[in-house]
Amino acid sequence: MKKLVLRLVMIAATLGLPAANGPAQEAPTGTVAGVIELHRARVKTGGAKSFKDVVVYLEPTAPGIYPPPTEHAIMDQRGLVFIPHVLAVQQGTTVDFLNSDHDRHNVYFLYDKTGDTLDIGTWGPGQSVSHTFEETGLVITLCQLHLEMAAHILVLKYPFFTVAAIDGKTQKATYEIKGVPAGDYVLKAWHKKLKMKTGTARVTVAAGRIATVDVVITKAKYAAKP
Repeated sequence: MKKLVLRLVMIAATLGLPAANGPAQEAPTGTVAGVIELHRARVKTGGAKSFKDVVVYLEPTAPGIYPPPTEHAIMDQRGLVFIPHVLAVQQGTTVDFLNSDHDRHNVYFLYDKTGDTLDIGTWGPGQSVSHTFEETGLVITLCQLHLEMAAHILVLKYPFFTVAAIDGKTQKATYEIKGVPAGDYVLKAWHKKLKMKTGTARVTVAAGRIATVDVVITKAKYAAKP
């Protein structure tokens, strides 16, 4: 019997499979990081609806299965402001919409891709409502009871993204995406007002290494055409 078990372990090792009683090994990962600069543009970085947020995300060139997280994301309504103003989530993520104000609030979606709208309800102080985002794309988030309130939710297919903040003085930002499986990716960036100057960038991630990709965002007229 011992010889049979030993032989099975040797076969598993040869095929790159985990041993029957051993722990499953996670895929080796790396990091993508860099600096975000503005070209022939400046943005307002203060206030509730500033332009400081930049979403940097990766799309793998090879097919793969990436289940959405079980942990919920959170968007609060506090001081008649959506917090955060820009939220990035993976497709299939559930977002809890809180009400930390003393007023009733509403959440109303405008889907940028289709123009469709969805009202998920109105609720009072201390209450919350959850919504699962099943489709990718930009979702403009509004409160019909307080028309000055607005936020942006970017729903992405893959879990490799981060939201970076532009510094008001330097007009630059740094970003870092950790836990990226080794492989080839297309890097993209989203901003409310500006576009990625090169359109996209290719990046190869190696296990245990940092791939540096600097990003330049600019006005649409200076950016590469899709």
